[in-house]
Amino acid sequence: MTPRVLVLDNDSSLRDLLTLALGRVDCEAVPCAHAAAAEEMLPSVDFLLLDLNLSEGNSGEQLALRWQEMSILPPFLLVTGAPDDARIQCLESIPSFRGVVSKPFSILELVEQVRTLALGDEIETES
Repeated sequence: MTPRVLVLDNDSSLRDLLTLALGRVDCEAVPCAHAAAAEEMLPSVDFLLLDLNLSEGNSGEQLALRWQEMSILPPFLLVTGAPDDARIQCLESIPSFRGVVSKPFSILELVEQVRTLALGDEIETES
């Protein structure tokens, strides 16, 4: 199975880099800059990379909480330059929360982490 990973980030260069890197490790990356478009795509993805500080008056925290209430939130990693931000605490109780990735980060390590989390048990059975 090729996991579909939604990359929701308002930084186009980071979004493009993550999309390219994920594609090289057999993930289908779906880049997205806007919350409304992301919300429509969520039911068809396996994993989400979610930026904490988005534009358009949205925050990753607000979106994750709303999508959790709507039962459309896939497993996700929160990407942020502020790993000590108090808003992150409320996300830790969400079952699909998989952790925080602090900027700057190693693109190779992040991509491997996403691949492992998105594939889960499938990687273990291939070994």
